[in-house]
Amino acid sequence: MLHEIICIFPVNSENKNKFKVAIQRLVLDTITDDDYELIAIHCSLPSYRLAFLLNKHLDLKLFRKNKDINFEYDDVIANFPLYQYDDHFQYNTYNLLGNTFKTKTISEKSVPEGLFATSEDRYITKYLIPELKNVDYFLKIETESSTFSSKPILTHMLTVSQIITAYRVEHTELKSKNNLIFE
Repeated sequence: MLHEIICIFPVNSENKNKFKVAIQRLVLDTITDDDYELIAIHCSLPSYRLAFLLNKHLDLKLFRKNKDINFEYDDVIANFPLYQYDDHFQYNTYNLLGNTFKTKTISEKSVPEGLFATSEDRYITKYLIPELKNVDYFLKIETESSTFSSKPILTHMLTVSQIITAYRVEHTELKSKNNLIFE
């Protein structure tokens, strides 16, 4: 998206009562935060175990961030795990994100069973990207290089036996792509 700004500067002329006007035209490109690739990962491992395997097989150094990604819903605050690695040599940032948050809530109604009243357990599941509910994790790769390709990473990922499948997701078509902006 291009924006055009016109700046008008007064310039003194020889006559003190008259001013000449200099017009400068600037064309600005808006900065987009779409400089990343998104890989969906289907894997039943816990997030720390997947991060370990990605570090081992992809030569990354993912570490758990002090703060998870938190979203507040009407009934619960969902915490999605976040692992990050800044590759200063390649100018890439890797973020491993959990897509599901599941918690058990106790309903206020008690169900009588014989002599004892029991409370009914209810599970709530929230998703970081709700339109991709069957995805377990996302690997978000932010890059400054225009020649970066995620194909070699995907090829190495698919050799890990614990990863069921992994594929590139077109993040620009996601409705909830703003959930991936967390810095």
